This record gives sequence, structure tokens and C-alpha cells, in this order.
Amino acid sequence: MSNKAKAVVGSDYRDARGLETLKHEIAQDTTGGISFIDVFEVYDGDDRVVMFKIPAAVVAIPTAWKGVWYGRDGESIGKLSLEELDRIRSQVRRDWSKQLIDGSSVKHLDAEALTIACNSYKAKLNKTHVGKEVDAMTDEEFLTKIRLMEGGRITNAALVLLGNPDHDDLMSPPARAMWRLHGSNDVDLDYREFRIPFITVVDRLFGMVRKLTYRYIPNKKSLSTFETDQYDESLCRELLNNAIAHMDYSIGGRIYLDEFEDRLAISNPGDFLPGNIAKVLKPEYTSPYYRNQLLADTMVLFNMIDSAAMGIRKVYRVQKDRFFPLPDYEYGDSRKVVARVYGKTLDTNYTHPVRPPRIKLGHDIFA
Repeated sequence: MSNKAKAVVGSDYRDARGLETLKHEIAQDTTGGISFIDVFEVYDGDDRVVMFKIPAAVVAIPTAWKGVWYGRDGESIGKLSLEELDRIRSQVRRDWSKQLIDGSSVKHLDAEALTIACNSYKAKLNKTHVGKEVDAMTDEEFLTKIRLMEGGRITNAALVLLGNPDHDDLMSPPARAMWRLHGSNDVDLDYREFRIPFITVVDRLFGMVRKLTYRYIPNKKSLSTFETDQYDESLCRELLNNAIAHMDYSIGGRIYLDEFEDRLAISNPGDFLPGNIAKVLKPEYTSPYYRNQLLADTMVLFNMIDSAAMGIRKVYRVQKDRFFPLPDYEYGDSRKVVARVYGKTLDTNYTHPVRPPRIKLGHDIFA
């Protein structure tokens, strides 16, 4: 575009193949691996125009390029001052899961889910006096104590975890999850959709997965066959609960558990907040923030997730100990995160602990 003539003049910036790698290249040097949502080529007659779809700025976290923060100063671009950086960092991040739902009350929650929540809370704290205190509370008092209710209204987190499915329209769009079964050549064979309460949805989802036994010989020095479940239940629960905690409920969509002949794929709407899987695999990693802080905190209280942000490292460890391929993560292209867990060995050499591991990612926990 010519600024002076306000006319399209065309661009020869990279070819289509070069544009395909651009998002990855940008993500290598930005805070949290932020990159373009998409890159398009359009034509005005014979003139080629390259268009970039840019994500919204992350609240309270300035985005750096190669460790330097930039901003516009009139017609020029320069480094942000300390005052400008402080102004960005002082922005208030809105926790979607903490927002109260107008017109809501405890009657919109599921009685069985509430019972499970109380029992899980007591088991998590495991103190006699806490159990007696909770038993003496009304539902409203208990929910207020754990910040899922305020002034008689419930939060989005309460509806997601404990809501009555008949009232899921209180949240727009409603939270849903789906299991899908795919046969050979990825042909769709079956599916089932699940609604709130999500405190029980992991049991319902994983209950649909076929419980198959996988047999293989893990050691070249022995002909003994090793038998194990095709998918480790604790691993799948960890991934599904993480999907619940980190899903971007404001943009809609579902959590999917896709079952294939040799793998499971668990996906949820939302950007991958760490930006890069290698960062999460480091023992010292801590998340800069949680998309749904109250929801995540409550899931810790209900013993659904770990408070130490160890979920991803845990699933890598489980697969490594089973001599199965490590999980694959896909993120960054369409505001969706996908975790793939393999239920069979892809290379028999991988099962032999006397050889170096086929995959080593970033830290000695995989050595």
C-alpha cells in the first residue's frame, strides 16, 4: 500500500512457502511464543497483498521482541520506558471464571456434584476439624467459603464444575465436552457429547475409551512379554483436567477426546499460554498466569489438578516409564491446544532401556 497515493501497489514479501514458516519464526523471539494467528495472501487484481491476523495483547504482560520491549512514538518505533512498562504491568486481568452470573443461585447447581465437591474438599485437606466444619455448613456457606459464590450468586467456575446441565444456558456459550471414536483411515465410528458438571466429566469421558491391553517385549535380553493398559488412566485424567482448567470458555467450542486405533488426542479451545513446550519441561518453570485462576484454584481444592504446575512433566514421565513414545503437543495455529498420547510403541528400539532414548526434550528428566 502506498501511503501517499493510498493505493495498492503489491508486495513480493516471501512466497507462500516462506509465509508458512513465518509464524514459527516469530514465536521463537517473542514473550510467551506469541505469533500471528494466521497469514493470508489476497489479490487486488494482479497486485499481491499479504495480510496478518494479530492476536489481542495479553493483559498486564508486555510483549518483548528478542528481550526488548518496543512501542510507537509518533511515527517512529522505540523502546518502551520504565513508566510505560509499569503502566502495562499494572493492568487488571479479568478472571472469567470468577465473574458472577446474574440471576443465578445455588438452585442452578447439581446436588450430586455438590456432594462430590464437599467430599473431595474434605479428603484433600484431610483434617478432622475441617470435615466437621464443612458438614455443619449449608451449601451456600460452603460455596461462599471456597469463593464459588458471592452475595447469593454463583460464579462461572461454580457453573462449570458443579452446574446442573438443565441450566447450562446461564453461560454463553455453554461448556461442553465430546468423545469421538475413529476407526481405520480415521473414519468416524461413534461419538457422545457431555455437559456440565465438569467435576465428573473426566470419569464420563474416559469411561468411553476402550480398555485394551497392549503387549510387547521391553528388553532385548529377555523374551518375556510385558502387558499394560493401552492408556494410563492417571495420565489421561491429568490431561483432561488440564483442558478443563485452561480452556478459553469465552470463545466457545468443546473439549474433545478423540480416540484412534493407536492414540488419543485431547484438545481444548485457547492459546497455549507458556508459548513453548520446552519451557514447561524445565523443573523451575512457573506459569506467568492462569486463564481461569479461580477455576484452577478450585480444582486444586477438589484434588482434580496439582498446584505445582507439574501436569505436562508428569505425562512425559508416565510415557517414558512405560517405554511408550512421548506425547506430542500442537498449538499456535488456531487458538487450540492438542495433546496426543500414543497407545503403542512406534519403534521397538524405543522400548529397550539399554539404548539412549529416541527423544530427548530439553532437560535431564528424560535422560
